Amino acid sequence: MFKHLKNILLLGTIMLLLAACATPTTQPTAAATQTEENTSTPVVITATAMPATATVKAVNTKVPAATNTAVPKITYTPSIPGAYDADGKAITTTIKSMIITSIKESGSGQAQIVWTASGTFANGFKIYYSSYVANPSYSSEKSEYGIADGTTRSAFVNGTPGTTYNYRLCSFTGSDCEFYSNTVSFTFNAATSTP
Repeated sequence: MFKHLKNILLLGTIMLLLAACATPTTQPTAAATQTEENTSTPVVITATAMPATATVKAVNTKVPAATNTAVPKITYTPSIPGAYDADGKAITTTIKSMIITSIKESGSGQAQIVWTASGTFANGFKIYYSSYVANPSYSSEKSEYGIADGTTRSAFVNGTPGTTYNYRLCSFTGSDCEFYSNTVSFTFNAATSTP
């Protein structure tokens, strides 16, 4: 910007000089006693730098208020529900499944476990349960019920009143478990005393 201003000032000065030189002057004559003098004063042009200005308009002045909303946690769902390993991790390589759907107390110290199962179970099931092992399995400390018929979908179990047990089914192979069902906790009602 200063370079252009400098060029403009230089050009203006040159134009003034040319205009001053091009003005015809009269030659003094013998009859003329008056002389004409060039009394032009130089024109001084001053320039000051102006700061650049710009107007910026806000596009969106409404900013949404921050919220403290919890983001839902994504949990893993096995592709075939009801197929777990001994540690309770989902197995996705089997086409069979077992799911304990309910446990209901049926009498003092007795409950009925009901489950669904898909696939064939030639060697039946084992029901493993424990009051202190989270996922009872074939090799853990547990108690068990054996069910030889692979078409059975319910069984009765006994427990101590007031005690909580973790129950889980095993697809029995005859010597081990192929896979396990979900684990369900159930608490037997405490015994009532009569006066």
